[in-house]
Amino acid sequence: MGTDKIRDGVGHRAYRRKQAALKRRTARENLPCGYGSPSGWGCGEHIDTTLPHNHKREFTADHDVALGNGGKLLGQVLVPMHRDCNSRKNDNAATEIWAAT
Repeated sequence: MGTDKIRDGVGHRAYRRKQAALKRRTARENLPCGYGSPSGWGCGEHIDTTLPHNHKREFTADHDVALGNGGKLLGQVLVPMHRDCNSRKNDNAATEIWAAT
């Protein structure tokens, strides 16, 4: 299933509500880029939530597990990020390192 179908399907409005709530929380609590990311992505710098939607440092809500990697639109942690940090992350997944035995 393509990510376009996921974004336009059931749950899109619920996702937008969660995204808006995270943006309000980010502004209120001054959350840094990548705050709460289980995989550790984000630069850790301040996010200006008043920037226009086409600015590279504007607020975005990132899915820790990318939709392109099987992540769900709803039901996972949303992480506040800058647009350019989110773009650099792309569909990269967290890497597990196993010790040799």
